[in-house]
Amino acid sequence: MPGVLEELLSSVGGFKIYSSTDVALAVADAVVKCFSEAEDLLEAARSVLALVEGLARARPTSVISLNVARRLVEKAETLVKAGEPRERVAEALAAESSALKRELESSIAVAAALGARRVRDGSTLMTCSYSKSVKALFSRLKSEGKRVRAIVAESRPGGEGVAMAEEISDMGFETELVVDSAVRFFMKDVDAVVVGAEAIAANGAVINKVGTSLIALAAHEARVRTFVIATTHKFSTETVFGELVKLPVVEGTALLPGLERAKGVTAKCPLFDVTPPRYIDAIVTEKGVVAPEAALLLVKEVYGWPSAPDAVSCARRLVEVVERARAS
Repeated sequence: MPGVLEELLSSVGGFKIYSSTDVALAVADAVVKCFSEAEDLLEAARSVLALVEGLARARPTSVISLNVARRLVEKAETLVKAGEPRERVAEALAAESSALKRELESSIAVAAALGARRVRDGSTLMTCSYSKSVKALFSRLKSEGKRVRAIVAESRPGGEGVAMAEEISDMGFETELVVDSAVRFFMKDVDAVVVGAEAIAANGAVINKVGTSLIALAAHEARVRTFVIATTHKFSTETVFGELVKLPVVEGTALLPGLERAKGVTAKCPLFDVTPPRYIDAIVTEKGVVAPEAALLLVKEVYGWPSAPDAVSCARRLVEVVERARAS
């Protein structure tokens, strides 16, 4: 199991999995595997703790993954307290994981449908990075017969905008791929900006692939509306209490092919940036379309008040619960 966890965390930390939703799905499978392949409950709980702690270090911005992990860990804790054996816990978590996946799929579809209502036929949309929610939006537009044109920023470092552009083009939409530094140049041709989110803070700020804030700033200057398509699973409960979402910075040229020949200089690649709520016109979720300033109210509605503890704290508590159960 350690090898499997290391491989997953390496893929997450190395940004080999573009979509944060895909990261969350992989994490859900990993949590189930921790229990299904462990010798006993204590080994399973410790493996889950290692997974969650590693995830928090490797991709702290992937709030959806941490929220999914927390939900499964809390389910496991309830079962352990009820005296269920490891095999039963594994079965229950597998069922919960499947339900979570269906829930995420349904939520993305609803958010995409709500977003599509705000896109007029013949519009030109600008987007960036790789987002399952944005992809679902274009799929919805296709099903509604709306003809739109897409301008996609390449989204360096990583260049996952290329994959996004290809998939939008494959749906039959006219698609243009542009370099990140040209988004302001092309903004005059854009009717609306539509982006996904890695995380949404309680104050309505949006964490997404680096460059998103520049697009939103250029759109604000040009009086082009910016919409964020994201399910409530990406809302960060920790930020309610003033905690900050940590933004990872990759050192070196691993994500900058061609620059390794530059001698005597250092290279840094921030992967995400923060778009202030004043540059966002609306956040489109499965719960409805809200202004960024209303994000706190939505967090309270979905996660309750006070909010649940973070995923790492829940995983540590699970280990303690298992250890106490063994000692009794």
